[in-house]
Amino acid sequence: MVAPLDKLEADFFGDLAEDTHGLWEVFEFVRLHYPELSDQQVLERGRDYITRWRDAGWIRISDAPLYPSTISSLSESLEFLVQHGSVATRYLENSPSIDITEQARRVYESQTR
Repeated sequence: MVAPLDKLEADFFGDLAEDTHGLWEVFEFVRLHYPELSDQQVLERGRDYITRWRDAGWIRISDAPLYPSTISSLSESLEFLVQHGSVATRYLENSPSIDITEQARRVYESQTR
């Protein structure tokens, strides 16, 4: 059984179901839902979400990125975050774009009806 989506996840996947998002946009949603967090805490919380979604098979690197990027896997995207730290919580050159998977779309739709 899949754990229920929290408010941030429902909000983010609702947007992601409509179009491709940059990885940095995950952190914009973290800032929106957790305005009290510092930049470092935003990075950590966002990375936790990205890891959860990767492990669940809910996101993938986009075949049509918003901006050019050499990053081709979610593992590489997590390495990118480690390398750049909280600077990567806003748009940064080479930041990848992500898309929702069909599995995540089904989870989102089943929990938001």
